[in-house]
Formats: sequence, C-alpha cells, structure tokens
Amino acid sequence: MKNKVIGRGKFYVIGKGPAGPQMATLQALNMIEQMDAIVAPDNDVKLFAEYVGEKPVLFDPWEGFWNYEGKQMLDLTEDEMEKFRIKRFNLRDERVNTIKEFLIQGKDVALLDAGNPCFFGPSHWYVEQFDQQDIVIIPGMGCEAAALAALGKSIIPSYDTRFVMQTAPLYLEGWEQILKDLNQYPVSIVAYMTLSNPKKLFAGLEKLYPTDMPCAIVYWAGYPDKQRVIRGTVADMGQKLSEDEENHMGLLFIGRFLNGKPYEAAMKQQ
Repeated sequence: MKNKVIGRGKFYVIGKGPAGPQMATLQALNMIEQMDAIVAPDNDVKLFAEYVGEKPVLFDPWEGFWNYEGKQMLDLTEDEMEKFRIKRFNLRDERVNTIKEFLIQGKDVALLDAGNPCFFGPSHWYVEQFDQQDIVIIPGMGCEAAALAALGKSIIPSYDTRFVMQTAPLYLEGWEQILKDLNQYPVSIVAYMTLSNPKKLFAGLEKLYPTDMPCAIVYWAGYPDKQRVIRGTVADMGQKLSEDEENHMGLLFIGRFLNGKPYEAAMKQQ
C-alpha cells in the first residue's frame, strides 16, 4: 500500500527495468496501477498500457532533454549549448511545477525511468527539485543485469579480478590516465554510452590493454526481440562497433571474465 500524507500526493520514480513489463518488478507494476497520473514517453506508455490504463500522461520527461533545434546535445556549438542549457532548465522548472500542482491536489504522480533510477538515472533531473518527503523511489533492475545474463558469465568473482568499474567515458576527464592507473589492478569494466565514437575510444584502450583483451557489447539488453551480442577484443571492437547501425542502445563490457570459466578460476585461486 502507498504510504502518503493525507491530503498531499507523492512523486514516485518507478524503475521499470531495461525493457517492458516482463523485466519490471511486481512492485513497479503494482505502483503504476495505483498512480493518479503518469510522466513517461509515448513508447513507455504503450509498453505499460495494461498498467497505465486511462490515467492522464502529463508529458514526455525527455522531450527537449537531449536535443536542441533538431540537433543532438553532443553536436551543439558553444553558443547553441548555452541556449540549450537555459531552455532545458526552464522546461524542467515548468514540468516540476506541473507535477507539484498535482501533489497539492492530493494526487500521486509517477515518472517511469529506465533500469535502475539511481544509477545513470536522468529522473534525478526532476527528483532533486522536490522535498525529500514528497519523493518515493521504486527500484528497478539495471540493464547491466540483463546484459550479464545474456553474456552468461560471472563478472565477479572471475579469475583474479578485485573489483568492477561502472562508468561512461564522457564522465571521465582524462580517462586514459585514469584507466592507466586502474590497469595496475585486476578490474573488469562496464561502460555506458560508448557508441558515439567507438574508434576513438578503442584507440585509447589499445594503448592500455593487451590487444587480445576480450570485449563484448550487448545491444538492447533485456528486449527479447532486439537483444544481441557482439564479441571481440580491444584490437577489433572499435571497428566492429563503428560498422554497426546501432548507435545508442549498447552496453560495453571489457575483461578476462568474458573468456573461459571465470568463476571456477576464481575459486581455484582462492
């Protein structure tokens, strides 16, 4: 049951998993059904239509979030980027006010966020504008869980690996030096948002890792009709990714765990 203050609604962020209802938790599906209004893009509304029902959909939270005047965020000039920032903040504030009006009326609003909303979760663009008492976050399965299931390997323990690093190249200023330092230790890497310039990424990785270091990319993890895996090495993965038509939905894995029997090897070493 929902735990809410009488007379005031709450803003729910519901982690819906990496795909449709088949990858969502029972808690997530139950909470979607209980909401008074939904914030979600059209595709998610269609995927979860059975649970959304006739509830009003207030807006698509990501419309205007990643692009400006028909151009993707990464392709903007410095002047366009400045204008984009102003427009995006103003748009965010307008939408937050819309949600708050519903909460004042005692209605509960849910934003459907992909995967795990607290890991690379853009929903916090909205969450941080509310009082903590007005927020409820429903956890969801991240795409890395679905992707690792597709790979069928233990990322840790595996061989002598000591930890797993989850990041994205665009969040690592001077990432080549960071990876050079980390390369002193046995580490497996899960990298998000790596498809924009794979040749450049792997040109840097080739300077740090043996050319036979295994890699894999899982496209559309968790989507039964779209999921696929491409395997390779640091030496050839950049070329493989640059030749693939998909340039958005892919999760990259790098590490020895992709070969052999990594869990058994770890047990023997222990």
